[in-house]
Amino acid sequence: MKHNRLTLQLFLLLVPFLLSGQNETDIVIGKRIQLASEILKSNREISIYLPRSYYHNDYTQYPVLYVLDGEKFFHAFSGAVEQLSSDASPQMPEAILVGIKSQNRLYDSSPTQSTVGYLGKEDKAFANSGGATVFIDFITKELIPYVDTNYRSNSYRTFVGYSFTGLPVLHALFTRPEMFNSYLVIDFSAWWDDRVTWKNAKSFFKNYKGPKRDIYLTTVDRVLDDYSPRHNATWRFMKDFKQNHSEHISLGYKKYAYREENHHTLALISFIDGLKYIFRGHMMNRDEMYTHPEVIAEKFEQLSDRLGYTVFPREDLINYLGYFFVYSFPDYDKALLYFTYNARNYPASVYAWDGLAEGYKAKGNTKKAIESFEKALELDPKNESIVQRLAELRH
Repeated sequence: MKHNRLTLQLFLLLVPFLLSGQNETDIVIGKRIQLASEILKSNREISIYLPRSYYHNDYTQYPVLYVLDGEKFFHAFSGAVEQLSSDASPQMPEAILVGIKSQNRLYDSSPTQSTVGYLGKEDKAFANSGGATVFIDFITKELIPYVDTNYRSNSYRTFVGYSFTGLPVLHALFTRPEMFNSYLVIDFSAWWDDRVTWKNAKSFFKNYKGPKRDIYLTTVDRVLDDYSPRHNATWRFMKDFKQNHSEHISLGYKKYAYREENHHTLALISFIDGLKYIFRGHMMNRDEMYTHPEVIAEKFEQLSDRLGYTVFPREDLINYLGYFFVYSFPDYDKALLYFTYNARNYPASVYAWDGLAEGYKAKGNTKKAIESFEKALELDPKNESIVQRLAELRH
């Protein structure tokens, strides 16, 4: 017996080495394309991340995050979206992320032509500036239609920019507020062209009475030295924005302490905090999930009203909670609440109807269980498991 146990232990230690090199697969987090632009007269490199469930159904539509500096942030930001939208307490819906490579960062990002640099001095390096309007034309007239045509996107869009690429994000808000629903602007270059974005913001607030929009702004305390302006123009912009913004604009903002973060470390933490702000109200706490699940539907109706599109909890999470109350802590009324909610939210899902059938079966309602299995079978006629369970109930 002792010999057998030792043999088993040695085998388990050797398994990783025995399996190395076998059944290897690539880890793919997205795809990269070259999109031909007539507006920009060039090809543009675009990286696209799709959520996990995208590959497992053909009925879910997703919000889209459009991220500038895509070549720099695609991996980190797509990983953040994956984490924030997964597990048992997702803080945002699953989403498509589109990273846009900054191939001509100065020209594409600057809303005006200017040769005045960061410290207020003339700098010829900025001569090729002023192309943000054309760049936004590319995004709104070519990129967004491409994404909407080729992927299951819904109507909700978020625009994200960092540092100098924060300028076109705000420029898009001021000039085409109908194109994006929310904006995440990370320590943007508010100093540009004698703080022209500040002036444009004041003009925008006087006239804007359109649909509600969310914006999240961040900056960091500046360390005064010979290489920095005397004042943090971004923080001044944020304070002025808070005092004067339109009632149709919901503002979230944060200034990070410089001993904890600096301009170069700010991107990822700001992105995470910004998404949590934009999709505030999405996360279900344990009390809602396990004690009072009846409040979840109302919670997501309120979130849908605020965001302007219908948001449901993730299908697999609600199914899990339904089965939790069938098998782990039997409470068939709670299980049926979850399964019914899922079938209503995802009527094209065989898994939602299969779960509902199991809930009715556990409750002892054979008639409703058969009806639900039949709906599941309509969606997947070759599912042998459903065929077998349905036959058992009919007999």
